[in-house]
Amino acid sequence: MRIDVSFKYLEKSDFITNVLDNNFRKIERRIKIFHRDDPIHISVHLEKNPHKDQFFCRSHLYLPSSKVLVADEKGQNVSLAVNKAFSALTKQLDKEKHKWEKQRRKSRRSAKQPLDEY
Repeated sequence: MRIDVSFKYLEKSDFITNVLDNNFRKIERRIKIFHRDDPIHISVHLEKNPHKDQFFCRSHLYLPSSKVLVADEKGQNVSLAVNKAFSALTKQLDKEKHKWEKQRRKSRRSAKQPLDEY
């Protein structure tokens, strides 16, 4: 999994790195269903409003099926914004994973059924 993190009006710190690492681990657990060879890319942009205490987190998760999951959240501190965005991203990923598994089961069933002979 390729990870890109960018900051605006905010500096990288150990606290932010720990919060991001915890959330990246949650995503990695959920994407194990996809093949290792398939490219999966996550992009996170963290921004602080320069005029007041408000933080924004925009996350994009690019899946192998040319699907892009997007979560855009805000909060009064960095960890709140990041956790809300990754929570929304994991919900979307779980839905996508369920669709993918359902499609895989359906294709396996149709392959196992013998053709009717006339």
